[in-house]
Amino acid sequence: MRNVKAGSVLGAVVALGLCAAPAAAFFQDDLVFRTAGWFQGRSTISQGQITCEIPNTSSAISDGIFSTGLWNTFGQQTLSFPDTNNPFGDPCGGWLQLRNNLLVESLLVDHVNLKLAIANARRFKRFGVPMRNGFPTACRGFRRATVFASALIPPVTAGSSTITGSGTVNVAFVQVLPMVGPEAIQCLREQFSPLPTDVFVAFPLVITATAVAISDANDTYVSNPVRYTLTLRHTCGNGRVDDGEQCDPAATLNTCVGTCQNGTCSQNSAIACATNADCIGTCVAQGNPEECTCGY
Repeated sequence: MRNVKAGSVLGAVVALGLCAAPAAAFFQDDLVFRTAGWFQGRSTISQGQITCEIPNTSSAISDGIFSTGLWNTFGQQTLSFPDTNNPFGDPCGGWLQLRNNLLVESLLVDHVNLKLAIANARRFKRFGVPMRNGFPTACRGFRRATVFASALIPPVTAGSSTITGSGTVNVAFVQVLPMVGPEAIQCLREQFSPLPTDVFVAFPLVITATAVAISDANDTYVSNPVRYTLTLRHTCGNGRVDDGEQCDPAATLNTCVGTCQNGTCSQNSAIACATNADCIGTCVAQGNPEECTCGY
């Protein structure tokens, strides 16, 4: 067991003469260095512009669940998650709230360890996707990742003049980018794209994060784990135009058809036209990064 410094939580208890139990009963990393969960700041998303605020303890918005397409959402390709350039990729999310409960020592956040798992993954085995530890065997190299981050978290007793930007002296927010990298996204596509749409409509990808920090006394602390659920959808090809789709290649009705009105197409004003023929498109087939969007 690590020696406890006078600046730690246990050191303060000993100094007050209140320690009647063995040290191990009091000294736990996840009590010293706490993760309060996933958050995001206020956001403004408009045509061609995304503005994000850094969260603080008075305005942070809980951000533990999100849903997006494995290929694309409303024609915006999924490259990683969160994606700061994608209005449908939780661009302002992915912030961990971290708390230092030491009395006189600061903590320097060093990195965040991530582990990915698919909930109820075994159901995909019988459809030809080998699984191990809740993740496709072919993608096991992307199941774990480390995101390096740097944030200094002052101790509980730091003066009010200490600036962290979080609104609380012993709390810091650290953005984890990416939580799911492009290699993992690409590998999941390769494994799940052959499955029929009645087998794979969506699956929950559970992301477990654990932060690691170093104290002024050069002791290493590991936070409690927190989980994030990212639902990855794949509904293209089922004959319906679902949320996030402009069309479906298996549908009997071509929804990529409009009329030319005052130089633009009725179904999409961003498409210039001279005649109605310019407003007739085709649906991009399943398996393409732009699947279930209209091409003209």
